[in-house]
Amino acid sequence: MSPQSEPQHADDLYATLAISAEEARSGTSRMLTLPDGRQLPLTLPAGVQSGQRLSFANQGRRRDDGSYGSLQLTIIVLPGPPVGGLAGRSSEEEVPTQLSSDQLQLAAPAALASSASTVGQTAPPPPHTPGPLPPTLSSPALSRQRPATAERKGTSPRRGLWLIATMVVLLILISSALLLEQQQQQAQEQAHATATSAAATSLVASRQASAVAQATAAAQATASVIAAYPNPYPPGGGRLVLYAPLSDARNSIGWETGVHCIFRSGAYHVVSQDPRFFDQCGNGISYSDFTLEVEMTIVAGDQGGLLFRGANIGDNHYYLFQIGTTGIYTLFAYTGGDQTAELTRGIALNYQRGLGQTNLLALVARGNSLTIYLNHDPVVQVSDGRYRAGELALLAVPLANGGQPTDVAYRHLKVWTF
Repeated sequence: MSPQSEPQHADDLYATLAISAEEARSGTSRMLTLPDGRQLPLTLPAGVQSGQRLSFANQGRRRDDGSYGSLQLTIIVLPGPPVGGLAGRSSEEEVPTQLSSDQLQLAAPAALASSASTVGQTAPPPPHTPGPLPPTLSSPALSRQRPATAERKGTSPRRGLWLIATMVVLLILISSALLLEQQQQQAQEQAHATATSAAATSLVASRQASAVAQATAAAQATASVIAAYPNPYPPGGGRLVLYAPLSDARNSIGWETGVHCIFRSGAYHVVSQDPRFFDQCGNGISYSDFTLEVEMTIVAGDQGGLLFRGANIGDNHYYLFQIGTTGIYTLFAYTGGDQTAELTRGIALNYQRGLGQTNLLALVARGNSLTIYLNHDPVVQVSDGRYRAGELALLAVPLANGGQPTDVAYRHLKVWTF
């Protein structure tokens, strides 16, 4: 988030501190680092409200007489349950600060933008544990013989020998049957293991083949995209190095996500919730001489646009083009701190005015020459050599006076380099 260029009080600093809903309920502490290096310990009481402003005397800019202005701090409570990763945070953790124009912005914790809530999730099922093996057959126990009694009349010794022989034969047959069954079971287990191994090998091979096919298809798609989108802006030429559909994070890897940078409804939304500030979202890649084209739709609020050749975005060294729903545009050179230079201003005739209208925004930056196109018509052409390379960002820009929270959607971004 970056502040508007018009200050409210020359000796005051204006800041926004984003905290979680849990911190708002229970209270929290911060150690704020001011632009001149001073540190301000801050304790927020339980029950602080979103939008509440706190004033700290003698914490602003230094005046000529040696006194200081005030720090005006606005609290923003982020919606939703507490985010994972905040519980282990030190109460004295230093919050990073960034000075933009003449207002101070305190960045929200990085965990707020990247962690996901675990509330309401169900526990994963326990890992499958194989059941007990079926019991194997065992030799039956011989019945305990009763004590011998007097021999019956007519009992023959041969009959006793025959009974003993029969029992021995039965024991041999039972043992053989059990041995055969055990061998059959071992053979079945070995066959099952062999089949499982073969299936696993086949699955690995299939996945490897699929990965190779996907990589080949991706390479072919990249080549086809490059061939399908030649640079349509004079003098043409260059190579397509970036095509980001911006419909979701999966096909636009690397673009910022968080409170102000959101993939939603098939587009990449840049959202400025506080009308005193504009917000930018990018992917951190720097370019020198290039052509850029992107579809822009102002969904709510005031203005969209481009930040480009951001040599040092944190210290306000970049070019900024903004255009509103009425077609009025301005091109600035931000030259550090509170300083800006207006390069040109005008009204675009070939422009779809109003909220919800989609316009094609393009930029050609080659050397000192900067040309802005709207719907393929050139509307701005200036020569300025302050910055020759830097990052790109997409913008949501409320008006400096009487601005509104602004939501701008972007789609189909392309970059050609020379």
